[in-house]
Amino acid sequence: MKRVTAFLTVTTLTLGLASCASRTLLSDQAAYQQYPVLPELHAQLTQGQADDLNVFSPQRFSMASKSYQDALNRGKAGDSKADSLAKQGLATLGEARENAQLAAYHLDEVFAARKKALAANADKVTPDVFRQAESGMVNLTGLIEKGKLEEAKAGRSDIAKLYSKAELAALKGNIVDQARDAIAAAKRRDVDDLAPRTMALAQEEFQLALKTLDADRTDTQRAQTHAQKALWNTLRAEHIADMITHFDESDFNEEDKVLWYQQQVANIVAPVVSDASFNLPNKELVKDLNAQLVSILNKNASSMVALERANDRALNMASEKADILTEQKNAAQRDQAIKEKFIAIQSLFSQKEAEVYRQLDNVLIRAYGFNFPSGESEIQGENYILVNKIIEAIHEFPGAAIVVTGHTDDRGSKNMNQLLSGQRAEVVARILAEIGRIPAQKISVQGYGEQQPVASNETAQGRASNRRVEVLIVNPEDFE
Repeated sequence: MKRVTAFLTVTTLTLGLASCASRTLLSDQAAYQQYPVLPELHAQLTQGQADDLNVFSPQRFSMASKSYQDALNRGKAGDSKADSLAKQGLATLGEARENAQLAAYHLDEVFAARKKALAANADKVTPDVFRQAESGMVNLTGLIEKGKLEEAKAGRSDIAKLYSKAELAALKGNIVDQARDAIAAAKRRDVDDLAPRTMALAQEEFQLALKTLDADRTDTQRAQTHAQKALWNTLRAEHIADMITHFDESDFNEEDKVLWYQQQVANIVAPVVSDASFNLPNKELVKDLNAQLVSILNKNASSMVALERANDRALNMASEKADILTEQKNAAQRDQAIKEKFIAIQSLFSQKEAEVYRQLDNVLIRAYGFNFPSGESEIQGENYILVNKIIEAIHEFPGAAIVVTGHTDDRGSKNMNQLLSGQRAEVVARILAEIGRIPAQKISVQGYGEQQPVASNETAQGRASNRRVEVLIVNPEDFE
């Protein structure tokens, strides 16, 4: 009996394996069609990679990626669990974005240094230093994911310095390398032996470019100017060396050199001076040629004045018409820009966090999501994500004035509600100034207590709506 049972078991297992082996796996595209959450997760992961979630929330991004791969494998095998695994991946990816926002708040100086390094193309110009900084950033954000916030804060200064080091190296590489290479090539040709003074000027400008970046890495324009002068003098030195070599190889005597120089002068002025006065001393020759050129330029200038006056009259008429059209166009563009920014701000907040209204050119954020302990005004750590969203909204309107108002329900005394609403508004205003770097003089605060309800105080839901902080962004007239 045992032998029969064993035989049946082996036979069943063999048939099962044969069945599995003969099952045809679906293609990725077919799995996407059958399990629609799969392509959604794939798109979100792609966007997350573009948003550097793998750096700012490495563990959860990795978990979401693994959920996608597991879901895809099950989907290709026709397993109905593919959708639930993909949904799990989407949820994990949402957590990754929240962690990235938390990391951005606590590691703001590191994020800023990283942004500058990327702007300088440090990831391409100095990849080794940049990779070292990226590794440190992943370590810090990983610590935040694990709840080790203080440990992450302790290491942020070192990683910010690494990014700054990568940025400076990239700036020097981008601006100065070409000048350095040109000088080195000229020296290999012994140009500095034939044109030492000009090469000394090139070397001096090159050193000034380096010193400019060392003193202020943001002063790239001045460093670029010095680097270009270094290149210009290097090329000039090379051409001087070529001329000296040519004279030597052609056995030019001193008279030959002067005759060659006079021929060059004649070629230069030939379009306007048919016969240069080489019978004059060189000083007088230069003076005479200069006077003839100035005379020709003055005649041309007189003719141009009359033409320009006629053009000015025509241009003024056209300009007046263009100004009217431009004003109309600017007004339309301004309104469209405000509309687009308003829509972008609306998309920042969930319904539980805030409602966003447009009031002409101004934007009102009615925030319900602040969780103040009963009778207290200190903001809780869980609310910093909402604060960061409000800061992001304010930054859409540079130069705007900000009005922060606090509101309560009608529970408790009017005096206490009035005081509490003002205190809460002041807390939010202070955080906007300190964290959002919004000038304090542009922020005003007002507490209204229970005076301005937006819903009935007879229900718990209505009272929750009345307990709010409102942020009004007063858009300046010179909006851009």
